[in-house]
Amino acid sequence: MPSVMAAELKYKITQINSFIDESFDEKKIADYQLIIQIGIEGLRTAVYEKPKNKYIAFENYSFLQLPSFDTAVDLLDLVIKDSRIINHKYKSVSCVVVNNLSTLVPNPLFEQDKKKTYLKFNSSLDGTEIILVDNLKNLDVKNVFALPLGLKDRLGLLFENVSFHHFSSGLIDSLALQNKNEAVKKLFVHIESSHFEAVVIEGKNLIFYNFFNHHSAEDFIYYLLFVCEQLQLNPENIEVVLLGEIEKNSDIYSITQKYIRNIKFGERTDDADYSYQLQALQKHFHFTLFNSFIL
Repeated sequence: MPSVMAAELKYKITQINSFIDESFDEKKIADYQLIIQIGIEGLRTAVYEKPKNKYIAFENYSFLQLPSFDTAVDLLDLVIKDSRIINHKYKSVSCVVVNNLSTLVPNPLFEQDKKKTYLKFNSSLDGTEIILVDNLKNLDVKNVFALPLGLKDRLGLLFENVSFHHFSSGLIDSLALQNKNEAVKKLFVHIESSHFEAVVIEGKNLIFYNFFNHHSAEDFIYYLLFVCEQLQLNPENIEVVLLGEIEKNSDIYSITQKYIRNIKFGERTDDADYSYQLQALQKHFHFTLFNSFIL
């Protein structure tokens, strides 16, 4: 990357958090799994210690107004230089891709050689992507998604064996597991700075999933109420669970309160332990990172 371009891109990166537990030991790298979540809004990474079933490190970088996913891949080089946890020779690496290029296909209808056709029904592809499939463990569904080739190539230079997954796979699968014994419909809303995902689950059944871009609180509530209208969910009584990067003092939370009577914050998985630094984070934050596929 030319030095001028690198200097320009550097100003698009802001580190928000960096936590490393005192127990982190380079000699135990074989026991650790590195999880990298990347999209145009930023990069988050965590280290999971398998024998202890514990997350022991976390970093969060925000990206400023990127035009495309390819630019996020360019920024990856600069993040790697700055990161205190990526630059180790992990044998187990999972990369979580954040984009809207995915589609769900019921297992009885899925055919491996048609995966690109499924994705092209509702996604615009440029032809350079690699089409991959996540198998959702708690639903009879596969998630077909597009992996940018540049991301695969860049991480392939760093690590010997990287598994790639779509961020919505961990989101949907975790919510299905958490709510398998619930008898009523719930509307889950996972929020990032410029997009959100709506998931409706009833017991063991996935009723609805979709991805929406938003640029304001008004955009957000418009699409959320549209989902309620289309699915005949009454805003007066449907339980809405908020996840992801949302604060109680935010404009989105305030406007949601005006239109939705029953709202609450969800929590990341309690199946794993967390370093004390990570326990200080709000439990609904970084849901798709800590509920991604661990190996």
